[in-house]
Amino acid sequence: MNHWSCQLCYTVQNSLWPLTIPQKKKLDATHHKFQRRLLGTTWKDKVRNEDIRNQKKLQRMDLIIKERRWRWLGHVLRMEDDRIPKQATRWQMDSYTRRAGRPRSNWIDTVSRDLKSIGMAWEDAEQAAVDREDWCGRVAQCVFDMG
Repeated sequence: MNHWSCQLCYTVQNSLWPLTIPQKKKLDATHHKFQRRLLGTTWKDKVRNEDIRNQKKLQRMDLIIKERRWRWLGHVLRMEDDRIPKQATRWQMDSYTRRAGRPRSNWIDTVSRDLKSIGMAWEDAEQAAVDREDWCGRVAQCVFDMG
């Protein structure tokens, strides 16, 4: 299996749920391994991963996943209101009581944190996502600014 099909597989899947730190580290290691294999570089060459990324203008794995997450968010926000993914962004569990301890992070929390990091509220994202070209430009700009 080639590098791009593997990357597609693990980025699409991982953009749909929040990642833990160990999962992020494993994905980064796998991504670096694929990049090195693709470029014919081994660990014996003693080339840092950051140098390989800068030399070949490749993105970090966390930015790739964040970009896919934002693209999926735009797709969901443009859906009709009767579609289940769109409804899931507004579901509230009224009679549910959580267990003690830190709550698990979910996709909505992760996306909200991403939006907050660029200074955008959820309502602003809903309005911006209506124009597909504008949304794609914003996503590309955010990823460019972070990378």
